[in-house]
Amino acid sequence: TKGPEIRTGQLAGRADVTIEAGAELFLSVDHADFESGTAEKVFVDYKDLPKVVRPGMSVFIDDGLLNLQVLETSPGGVKCRAVNTAALGEKKGVNLPGAIVTLPAVSEKDRRDLEFGAKMGVDFIFASFIRKASQVEEVKAALGEAGQHIMVISKIENQEGVENVDAIIAASDGIMVARGDLGIEIPAQDVFAVQKSVVAKCNRAGKPVIVATQMLESMVHNPRPTRAEVSDVGNAVVDGADCVMLSGETAKGRYPVKAVEIMNDVCLKAESMLDFRGMYHKLHPASARMAGLPIKEAIALSAVNASLEHEVALIVVVSDSGDTAKFIAKYRPRAQVVAILSDPSAARRLLAHRGINPLLVEQRAKTSLAGMIRTAVEVSVQAEIIRPGETVIVVHEDRTMPNLGQSSYATPHSVMRMFRVGDGE
Repeated sequence: TKGPEIRTGQLAGRADVTIEAGAELFLSVDHADFESGTAEKVFVDYKDLPKVVRPGMSVFIDDGLLNLQVLETSPGGVKCRAVNTAALGEKKGVNLPGAIVTLPAVSEKDRRDLEFGAKMGVDFIFASFIRKASQVEEVKAALGEAGQHIMVISKIENQEGVENVDAIIAASDGIMVARGDLGIEIPAQDVFAVQKSVVAKCNRAGKPVIVATQMLESMVHNPRPTRAEVSDVGNAVVDGADCVMLSGETAKGRYPVKAVEIMNDVCLKAESMLDFRGMYHKLHPASARMAGLPIKEAIALSAVNASLEHEVALIVVVSDSGDTAKFIAKYRPRAQVVAILSDPSAARRLLAHRGINPLLVEQRAKTSLAGMIRTAVEVSVQAEIIRPGETVIVVHEDRTMPNLGQSSYATPHSVMRMFRVGDGE
């Protein structure tokens, strides 16, 4: 979604203007100035701007390249002084650190886009500038019944979002630590601490978390990343990120394929260094203190524990919804997880969770459990995930339980089995 985004207008000569340090710049909220921006006055598409800033506050334009200090406000706009010299182009983003932005989380354009996305069957929606949990519900409501399956990933990119992150995580299907705007909205030295905190909170909640922005930024122009960028990617994986994301590197960079290859190599190296047993014990107590774990999560917890104790290389999950596979991913097994599903959309959504490899099967109801497991093992052997003689854990629904009438046990529950590849299973 576009979300509560604020941008400048167009410039009179359609060419960049230079704002000199110390010069005054008036930010007009009068739409008559939309196409007539100069080095002295530019339009900003937020009519409440004079109401939410006050003298002494900072305004950042174009990802912070231009830093302005508010001098005074009036109904028509805000007078500022440039702190630094910078070139200003058209329709650049505006950040207001410390201000409470009154724009809605879902604009009319967003609403149309969300309805279109739901109709087209998209799998993910990335909700921009989420500041509180009610805005996540607003996005979900806009998706309507047709979009109930869509995962809403909330982007944390301002101070208010950081302050309300616990409630936002609970309301969302996943979180993105969007460090671009976040690094402007909060002090730069706080970004890494917020990133680590949000990743840890998502891990405990079992929600996928994505770390994004400038991960290999130098590769927009250069064939190799800096050592600091490589460390940034690796540390995000070690901290517990489910996904790391490229943006400008692949959207406009000169080396998009190379950037993906290098990020993949760094992720694999970081994964090889993870203390999976330590992560399991770190996450386990957090869930053990919660009363009444869901049965699927309890089975998943047992499966991960068994995989660590017996050094299992593969966990096969047979699931209609993928929920059991998500619970297994939550507890960070060293073993690869192959989730067998018949729903392509559910399979794609599982890719947001660390370590899950979805395997689509046709006509699930007509495929035997043994046949599906055999297929998963064969595919895993071919992919060199597992070798003959190694142990496999299978988690699946038990459909053999007798009919117990209205008892809660009448609904099939997940069970766990272990076998060794080549044992004739």
